[in-house]
Amino acid sequence: MQFLESDETARIRASEEGGSMHAVLRRRSDDSYLLDWTPSRALAAKAAELSNDRYRAILNLGNLKVSLQVLSHALPGTLSPRGAGTCIRLD
Repeated sequence: MQFLESDETARIRASEEGGSMHAVLRRRSDDSYLLDWTPSRALAAKAAELSNDRYRAILNLGNLKVSLQVLSHALPGTLSPRGAGTCIRLD
């Protein structure tokens, strides 16, 4: 992910096959950001690991951790898939 100059959007590259997409970026604290995006149908069709569901991520630059949630409408009443991991910062 790359923060854009406006500090209100970021560019997400979620797949080698697919292109990048824009995400809404909101600051949550001094160290953390909320990113929210939905890949286009065309991009999801190119990349098998993507769906055109809504994605939300919390990026914590203080401890370089990220958590991701897929907000799927396909299976109402089920828990949304979640993941967490570490990241590196490239300045």
